[in-house]
Amino acid sequence: MNKVIVDIPGLLKTLKSGSLTIACKIISTLLCLVIGPSTYASGLPAYPNARIELAIDESRQNHPIITNRMKRVNGVVTSDGAQWLDGHLIRDLYFLPPGHSSNQGYEFYVSLLQGEGVETLFECRSFSCGASNFWANDVFDISTLYGQDKEQAFYIGKKLNTFYTVYAVRRGNGRIYTLVDIFKPHDYEMERTIEQDAGNNVFRLESGKSGIEKSSDLASFVTNMNIDSSMNALLIIHSTVPDTLAELDTWQNKMEVLQENIVQHLNEQGISESRLRFNISIGTEDNSLDPGTTPSFGLEIVPLN
Repeated sequence: MNKVIVDIPGLLKTLKSGSLTIACKIISTLLCLVIGPSTYASGLPAYPNARIELAIDESRQNHPIITNRMKRVNGVVTSDGAQWLDGHLIRDLYFLPPGHSSNQGYEFYVSLLQGEGVETLFECRSFSCGASNFWANDVFDISTLYGQDKEQAFYIGKKLNTFYTVYAVRRGNGRIYTLVDIFKPHDYEMERTIEQDAGNNVFRLESGKSGIEKSSDLASFVTNMNIDSSMNALLIIHSTVPDTLAELDTWQNKMEVLQENIVQHLNEQGISESRLRFNISIGTEDNSLDPGTTPSFGLEIVPLN
């Protein structure tokens, strides 16, 4: 082990000479050499100047994987498409320094994960996430995360066989917390998840014409329709829950344009509009729209006779 020798008398003389700033830098550097950088359970860097409130590294049973907003149905808190899996959980909970927002904590980790190639499965902000107490008490079981519904954001993504979750919230007392989860299901759980996904005919589709033309899922649908001339289909366009009436109007208009573009594209591929039926469903999509980017929607294809 390398030894670090500090000439304390020399530093004291430096302090007495008035070079306080230089002496502090020297002491700070020496402390870094002795103590080393802080590491947390997730292996991800800590939010600048944040305080770690909770660190977990353990096996979990029935860990919730949430890919839609939380809601209460007949007195039971639930989420469409939720899975409860066994696996290993790494969790860090950060208390952000004063003057920082829940959005800053959220963006810090989401940007970091996306930069590492994590694929977004679902995200929501503000009221579109549902009630904060659902997330705090029913999903994470951390009462500290119960905060203002307007000042919350949730993200879940996946890379290989690992799920990454970020939840940020402002409490009523103004304190900001950001939670980071890394959950790796056991192999037998992933096999079950793959089987479930195989029967899922919902896929993301960008609203522009280029998104339609580049969609491999839609291309497969076209191939099947051309092979089986007796096949018809119901196409359901899904969106997330809007936060405002203005968003509702905007998304509905975009979904109607998307429907027209899909019909035109399928006609060009030799599929008659008479074989198709459409439905626009607002508030049922698992993947949220990112403000400021080209919106994407969910397209569900239901084969009919």
